[in-house]
Amino acid sequence: MITKYLYIAGCIPFLVLGILHTVYTITDTFNPKKLIPYQSDVMGLMKSSSLAITKETNMWRAWVGFNISHGIGMLFFSVTYLYLSTFYIPFLEASVFFMSAAPIIALIYLALSKKYWFSIPTIGSTIGLLCFVAGTLAQLYK
Repeated sequence: MITKYLYIAGCIPFLVLGILHTVYTITDTFNPKKLIPYQSDVMGLMKSSSLAITKETNMWRAWVGFNISHGIGMLFFSVTYLYLSTFYIPFLEASVFFMSAAPIIALIYLALSKKYWFSIPTIGSTIGLLCFVAGTLAQLYK
């Protein structure tokens, strides 16, 4: 039973971060304030520069799309594990794949946050990772 609650707890930081990231990005398309460059001229340069791979979009539109898809990916990860740990815990506990994937994905988010992002996602990823690892260990040693 402890695995269930540790996995639910591990989902919460990723759920909150995914919601905030998606909402901030969508809100920024109408009123840019959160996930934008601190120097306003950089946003102008992003809007006027295409990607090397294609001229069909600009760096700003790609930035917005990447951020929305990243937020949705984090939401999918957290909601999937929240659903499994809430309603299908016997399935989750019996699956080496699913029990291993959550801490691995959380570790990847932690590594990305340390290298590319900032302290809030690092703290959230660390909390989620610790909960998933503890839940996995609790399941292995019950």
